Amino acid sequence: MSLARQHLMRFVAVLALGAASASAFAQSAEYRRGYDDGFAAGQRAGRDDYGRPGGGNRLHIERAEYGARGAMCDARRAVRQEMERNGGAVRADNGLCGDPAIGVGKRLTVVYRCGDDQPQQVSTRENDTLRLSCRR
Repeated sequence: MSLARQHLMRFVAVLALGAASASAFAQSAEYRRGYDDGFAAGQRAGRDDYGRPGGGNRLHIERAEYGARGAMCDARRAVRQEMERNGGAVRADNGLCGDPAIGVGKRLTVVYRCGDDQPQQVSTRENDTLRLSCRR
């Protein structure tokens, strides 16, 4: 009887391991599906910098720099986020990417394009607001 009991216990253990691995596989498949969906959403957002559908008039930030006298920081990501939050308005201040030139008046310079149009450059002084738009 002891031998039969040992075989039964081994069989139960194999069934339990099989069930656990199937559950882990199902969870990893769900994780992968979620990851793929998130990745695809990020790719779509990257192609449409303004985050809104608009056909060929999507606003794309080519370059955004904030600072003075050679002390500049890359403000492209912050400018993109401000545009999305504020409907195209971007305030030039140290919140964009820090203070690259302490005690000196700074400028925000943005180069952007609408769809396949030629790039445009706009600039403003610290604490002023730029309005970026593809409307004509």
